[in-house]
Amino acid sequence: MARLTMKAAVCDAPGEGDVLAIRDVEIDDPHEMEVRVKILATGICRSDIHYLRGVWAHPKPVILGHEACGIVESVGPGVPKSRIGEKVVLTFTPSCGHCRFCVAGRSVLCEEVARAAAAGTMWDDTTRFFERDGTPVHHLSLVSSFCEYTIVPHNGAIRIEDDVPEAEACLLGCGAMAGIGAALNTAALRPGESVAVFGCGGVGLSVIQGAKLCNALPIIAVDVRPEKEAEARRFGATHFVDASAGDPVAVVRDLTGGGADYTFEATGQTEIAELAYKATCRAGTTVLIGQPTENALAGFPPYWIAQDENRVIGSSYGSTRPMIDFPKALRLARHGLLDLKSLVSEVWTFDRINEAIALVETGRVNRIVLRVGDVA
Repeated sequence: MARLTMKAAVCDAPGEGDVLAIRDVEIDDPHEMEVRVKILATGICRSDIHYLRGVWAHPKPVILGHEACGIVESVGPGVPKSRIGEKVVLTFTPSCGHCRFCVAGRSVLCEEVARAAAAGTMWDDTTRFFERDGTPVHHLSLVSSFCEYTIVPHNGAIRIEDDVPEAEACLLGCGAMAGIGAALNTAALRPGESVAVFGCGGVGLSVIQGAKLCNALPIIAVDVRPEKEAEARRFGATHFVDASAGDPVAVVRDLTGGGADYTFEATGQTEIAELAYKATCRAGTTVLIGQPTENALAGFPPYWIAQDENRVIGSSYGSTRPMIDFPKALRLARHGLLDLKSLVSEVWTFDRINEAIALVETGRVNRIVLRVGDVA
């Protein structure tokens, strides 16, 4: 079959002030155990902006985007044709099934995914995207959703019910699950445990929702923007600390009688990670979700970590197991126990992608979702 020509927003040369170039790109047929997906909706994540701005390195040119919902349009050899027409959410953590982490049930750390993601290719070290002159265009983390069509491993497309709204479903591909999963999976919160969440963007608000699902108490939201209080409380926070008005650590320690059992850092700022640690009680746990630059360092006191038996742990994508956790999250949302809809600040058309990125960078919105193709 001939390659399809589609519109894609391509990142060419990253740097401050750069924008994505919307142009025609060719996409191949799906190879063995792959599916081609028509993108319906895609979210804009801070990670995409880090790649665009050159904060994180990646081979270029590349089609960014990793939060997406779509329809399986065609399948490669080895994939049942019955999958054509399925509504799916894409994930950047498909399991290879044989590395030590996948065997241990921690597919979020899959070694084959890490290798392909670093190279900007599919499993076989080649790309499915090409410029009109045949030059390869790289993939982002086996997803690449800032385009009309993409190709992903068959197990990187998780089937969902047809009536799930696309704008809500695509958030499971990163932001929502990064927060919800940090509470449910990484921390495995128990009823009555105290929680403080530093940063009330889309990920932080998702942590709050996850903590509420676990019946944590109190759930303290911390942010420098006092206008976030109403939103944080709507998602489940029992208290709000305006970090711009004073020392948030002192307030959290006072509210919890000596520090929270669990603190979550959801901004990607090292200084906030240090504050989150200081707000944790003895024997408490600090969970780092936000990702700064690769070489950024935070200062934690080894003596007191040992003396107080504290833990500082990382949470990558909420330790999510997509085939298990996506359906679970959607069941919770269907029954009103999880609010994905309110995490979506705006829904715009794909041609406004650079305008949307600029707005996301201001921090004034949780998530902007782009409609792709003919989605209403």
